[in-house]
Amino acid sequence: MRELWALDFLEDQCQLAATGGETEAAFDRTIFSRFLSWASTQPGPPANDSQSPSSIPTNPDNITSFSPYYNLSSIRRLFDLQDAPALYPKTRRTKRKVILHVGPTNSGKTYNALVALANAHSGVYAGPLRLLAHEIFDRLNKGLIVLPQVPGEPLQSSARVCNLVTGEEQRIVDPDAPFASMTVEMLNPHVPYDVAVLDEVQMIADPERGAAWTKAILGLRTKELHLCGEERAVGLVRSLLQDSGDELVVQRYERLTPLTVSNRSLQSLRNVKPGDCVVAFSRQDLFTLKYAIEKKTGLRCAMAYGGLPPEIRAEQAQLFNNPDSGYDVMVASDAVGMGLNLKIKRIIFSTLTKWDGRRDTPLSVSATKQIGGRAGRFGLHEEDATGLVTTLREHDMNALRKAMAGSIPPLTYAYLEPSPESMAELATLLPPTTRFEDVYNLYQSSAMVRAPYRLQSLKYSKTVKRAMEIVNDHYEGMPAWECMNMLRVPFNYSSHTLRDVARNMARAHTKRASVPLVDIFEGTPLLKALEYITEVRQKVSESESDSDTTARRRRLLQQVGDEEHTLLRNLETCHKALTGYLWMSYRVPAAFSDRVEAFEMKQQVESGIDFYLALLAEAQAPEVVDNHATRRRVT
Repeated sequence: MRELWALDFLEDQCQLAATGGETEAAFDRTIFSRFLSWASTQPGPPANDSQSPSSIPTNPDNITSFSPYYNLSSIRRLFDLQDAPALYPKTRRTKRKVILHVGPTNSGKTYNALVALANAHSGVYAGPLRLLAHEIFDRLNKGLIVLPQVPGEPLQSSARVCNLVTGEEQRIVDPDAPFASMTVEMLNPHVPYDVAVLDEVQMIADPERGAAWTKAILGLRTKELHLCGEERAVGLVRSLLQDSGDELVVQRYERLTPLTVSNRSLQSLRNVKPGDCVVAFSRQDLFTLKYAIEKKTGLRCAMAYGGLPPEIRAEQAQLFNNPDSGYDVMVASDAVGMGLNLKIKRIIFSTLTKWDGRRDTPLSVSATKQIGGRAGRFGLHEEDATGLVTTLREHDMNALRKAMAGSIPPLTYAYLEPSPESMAELATLLPPTTRFEDVYNLYQSSAMVRAPYRLQSLKYSKTVKRAMEIVNDHYEGMPAWECMNMLRVPFNYSSHTLRDVARNMARAHTKRASVPLVDIFEGTPLLKALEYITEVRQKVSESESDSDTTARRRRLLQQVGDEEHTLLRNLETCHKALTGYLWMSYRVPAAFSDRVEAFEMKQQVESGIDFYLALLAEAQAPEVVDNHATRRRVT
């Protein structure tokens, strides 16, 4: 036992445990690990010891009253994440073949992985966005994944029976369907597949969602696993698979169409042309750009940004792609970089900085390349498919050239997170009066990880911090798995209104057996926004037969088109609230039972947002100037 506490051994263990410079935390974890290793090997209590586990005092104010024979071996097992692949013993029974497809945007890497999926007897696709899951669900069921033609063989159909499973929606085409398309968090590592495709693998290093990718890479029970993403993920994925003992094949791709940085900036919005996409990073900038482009060029603009529901973003993309729709230009945030297939000829960055919540920061090389790479998409242009990238202002051109030619640093760590089962089991080993936040923090401070892993924690997630405040206020005494559900509701907690919705959900959930849908909107302006846009839609519909149709519509447009777009923001927030309710309805269906009503209201909100954007397209654009930019984040 002496070597357990040897200084050189502890130093080596600290270096292994340290991630991201967290030397002090690594030292604490290492010492605690050694203590648990020692304590769990000590003899148990004598047979006649009167202090059985059931008689252990549970007074949290008197720590000395706990039995020295407390179940330390169980706690040590829960905290030990040093062998992450061993968390999935069924997966480790067979050696998987992992094909890592890496390359720039528009290189065909995802297409090749999807061909392998469509050729399999069973399989699953998992991506970061509902938009992507919907797209693959649609393509598999309709046979839209074009399979390579085998000479002398009849043309093979790629139509596959596929279910859709996201956190907020499930479309079950057939309960026994051999294929599924889902968001990454919905993957079940216990379900076996022939082929699995995991998209955007570089998100394994995302501090808020990365643990879901780590779980998928290590845990998916599949004969063949296809990973798609950026070159910077190769080293990290190789390290993980060396631990798991799986075979790794790296396939690299080059871009299928040329991509060129323009010699000069756009200089004026008057130079915007059909097929252009102008990129900005705040709601106010996006609408200002839309108005300015429409006024100065006569071209109509579709819009895509993170606050819009995925369904509306897809509709706006269809308008832009359809040459007969009358929408010639796309105005978009960085949401354009993932999940939308767009016929973009030229990307125009209105700025190369983005508000991070505290200050303007330069757009990362990775983000610049991903957004810029959306120009000139292969297979979407009948003529010259060359993509062009430029900026609105000349002073940004050098930064753009440097970013587009730059290299991206490799990823260095993958995130892990405690499972709901581990948190629930840990809670049973602690006094009944222990708050869930204390259980969570104990796990965060004591879990033992080693490079290249990092524990996903409160320190790195503002979302979890804000969600934990609501759990503390309303979920006292609730089971750990219920608390974990509340932490994971897909809300943007930077929105005060969504925080109010979350409090309403938590309050209703803990006070009574069911959570009526209408109760989650108490004290918010969200239902009034939906009622108002529904009323305006009705008035516009009635005005179609009015003799003074033009004047009547103009008056209604002026009522709706407020400068700050408060109505649109409230509709978007209402959609997010309904999405959160639906998310809970699939996890606690007995309590969140108004799923049908939530779906119907969600569709009403989507129709309202679509209507609002259509009205804006018809409204008279205000006078604007080119130096429009403000620096507020898109919410």
